[in-house]
Amino acid sequence: MRLVTDRLKEFSRDQRGNFAIMFAILGTSLLLGTALSIDVARMFMYQNKLTFAVDAAALATTQGLTLGDIELDDAEEAVRKYLDANLDGRNLKPSNVMIDGIYVDPVDRTVQIDAHTLMPTTLAGVVGYDNHKVAASTKAKFSDTEVEVAMALDITGSMSWDISYWDHTKRITALKSAAELAITTLFTDDGSTDRIRVGLVPYSTSVNVTPILDKIEVTPVTACVKYRKNGSCKTWDTFDPVCVHERTGPQQYTDAFADSTAKIGGSNKYEYTCPSAQIEPLTENEDLLKSRISALTTGGNTAGHIAIAWAYYMLSSKWNAAWPDESDVQDFDYPGVRKYAIIMTDGAFNTFESEDQDGSGATNSSNYAKSVCTAMKSSGIKIYSIAFGAGTTAANLMKDCANTDTASSQYFYNTTSQAELEAAFKQIAADIKGLRLIN
Repeated sequence: MRLVTDRLKEFSRDQRGNFAIMFAILGTSLLLGTALSIDVARMFMYQNKLTFAVDAAALATTQGLTLGDIELDDAEEAVRKYLDANLDGRNLKPSNVMIDGIYVDPVDRTVQIDAHTLMPTTLAGVVGYDNHKVAASTKAKFSDTEVEVAMALDITGSMSWDISYWDHTKRITALKSAAELAITTLFTDDGSTDRIRVGLVPYSTSVNVTPILDKIEVTPVTACVKYRKNGSCKTWDTFDPVCVHERTGPQQYTDAFADSTAKIGGSNKYEYTCPSAQIEPLTENEDLLKSRISALTTGGNTAGHIAIAWAYYMLSSKWNAAWPDESDVQDFDYPGVRKYAIIMTDGAFNTFESEDQDGSGATNSSNYAKSVCTAMKSSGIKIYSIAFGAGTTAANLMKDCANTDTASSQYFYNTTSQAELEAAFKQIAADIKGLRLIN
C-alpha cells in the first residue's frame, strides 16, 4: 500500500505534458473563437450589403412613385429591379436573396421591403451550423399626390377693352400677368414633392381643340359661304371644324368621351369666331404654359359653358385616349389625386351655338354651365372661379359654379382691377399647393 501511495504522490507532483493538454484545450477554443469572429464579421458585412441594397431599392421606388414614373401596380416589379441592380455590385447574388414581402400602402403612401439571404458559415459548419440567415427590412414614404389643374381663360372681344374708365390697362394684359403669376406660384419649388400639371382652355365663342381633333368624334359642319357684296348665300359647304360648340343629347353634362355615341358639336367657323389659341393639355412644362398665355389674343362672344365642359374633359380619365401620354390623368377616386378647375370670365355668357345663331343664348349658356359645374363638383373636382369687372349676372354665375368657401379656402373671387385679379390667381394657386399667404 505504501508503494501505491508513493506512486500517486509522484504522479500528482509531475507537471510534464501540462502545456500540451492546456494547448489542446485552449487551442480548440481559440480556433472556434476565431472561426466565430470571422463568421460574425462576415455576417455584419452581409447585413450591411443587404440593408444598403434594400434601402436603395425602396428609395428609388418611392422616388419613382412620387415623380409619376412608376405606377402603384408596377411598384413590386420596380423593387425587384432596383434590388437586383444594387446587389450585383456588392458580391451578393440576386438569386441568393429572397424577398419575403413587398408592401405598398396607397393610403399611408409607404413602401416596405422585407428580404433575407443565407450566409454560408466557415468553421462553424464543423458543429453543424452551415448557414446563417441575414435579414433586412426597410420602409420609405412617398408622395404620390398628383395635382391636376385646368384653367379656363376668357379671351373674348371684351378682353381687349380697358379695365375701367379710370384704368386704361387692357383686360387681356391683366389676365396674362395674373395667369402667369399663378403658374409661377404653382411651380415654385418649395420642397413639395407633389406632381403638378396644368392645362389651358382659352375660350371665346368656341374652343379650339386642334391638338386632339383627330382623336375625338366631332360632328361635321355645313355652312353657307356668302357673297362678298350683298352677303347672300353663294353655296353650302361641309367641312371638318377645328373648333367645337357644346355637346347636346343625353351626355351633354357628363364627362363621357367623344365617340360615335356622344359626339362633340362642330363649330360654324364661317358664322362665329374660332379662337386661334388652342387648348393646351396638362403639362409640367412651366415655360410652355407661360408662352401659351403670353400669346393669347382676343375676339368673339362669350360661350364660357363650352370651356367649363372642356375643363371637365381635361380632368377626366375617360378622355385619356385623346390626350398625349404625358397628359393622361388619374381616375377621380385615385388615392392621392387632387383635381382643380379655375374658371375666369369678364362678362356674362351670351352664346349657345347649337340653338342660338344670333349670339343671344345667355340663358342656355348659363344653365348649361351650372349643370356642368354641378357634375364636376360631384366628381370631386374643386372649382375656383373669378369674375373680372364682369357685372352682377356673370359674378352670380361664377359664384354658383364655384365650390362653397370654407374657413381656410376661398373659391369665388369678384375682382375689378389688375391688382385684385393677380391677387386672386396667386391666392388660388397658393391654396392648391396648400400654402397660406401672409400678405
